[in-house]
Amino acid sequence: MIFNGHTHDTIAEFDDITMGNLQTMYADGLIGNYGLLNTLGSLTNGVFNYMRASGTPAYKLANILGNAYDYIYPPLTEQQKKQQANEQLLAFMSQAPGFSADRFGVKNG
Repeated sequence: MIFNGHTHDTIAEFDDITMGNLQTMYADGLIGNYGLLNTLGSLTNGVFNYMRASGTPAYKLANILGNAYDYIYPPLTEQQKKQQANEQLLAFMSQAPGFSADRFGVKNG
């Protein structure tokens, strides 16, 4: 951080939250934990699903990454879950023959 124009005094003035955020950015950007987890988790997931026996349930990325999954893909809020459910329902219904968005008062869809 000193190379980026900070001094020992300015670094000492950071509060705990700012320092925690800086440490997270450092780990994600410079070391690449986020990228490594995402890439290796997806690769491992693909290999496991390729090798699994037919008829067995598919592996999900959440199964491979465990607790790190929430770090990469934060859980949706209740409002986001409702919006996602509505969008998925609309996408499903729009596949029906003769579907008309006007019938249900759908806007921008």
